[in-house]
Amino acid sequence: MAILSIKINSMIKINKGDGMKIEGLQYQLANGNWMDCEERTDDFLALCVKYGKVENEIAAIEKLLSGKTMRNDSADWYSNCRVKPAPRPVVKAEMITCSCGCTIPRGIVMNTSTGTSCPECFDRMSL
Repeated sequence: MAILSIKINSMIKINKGDGMKIEGLQYQLANGNWMDCEERTDDFLALCVKYGKVENEIAAIEKLLSGKTMRNDSADWYSNCRVKPAPRPVVKAEMITCSCGCTIPRGIVMNTSTGTSCPECFDRMSL
């Protein structure tokens, strides 16, 4: 049977062939941090089916892709799996030039009696 590979975003990849396989699965550590399953993905997916109250791996993958976390062990509070979230886009701050001549992000501009100022020049300009 031919394998169909679907890439959801840069982090999630599903291979459909004789079965389904998901890449980009993460498990939760006892300290709350998330780690990539990598080569242990199949093991964690099987645990998600066992403890996640779903019928099979396809149902587990569908539930994970919907954004839900699934249990992979009943003994530990932090025994969860999830699909790796997409990286957040970097938002660049709008830069402006103050009356003092400094170029700084718009969010930290201070108003003085003689115009605008950066925090470093504020005391000198407010007199």
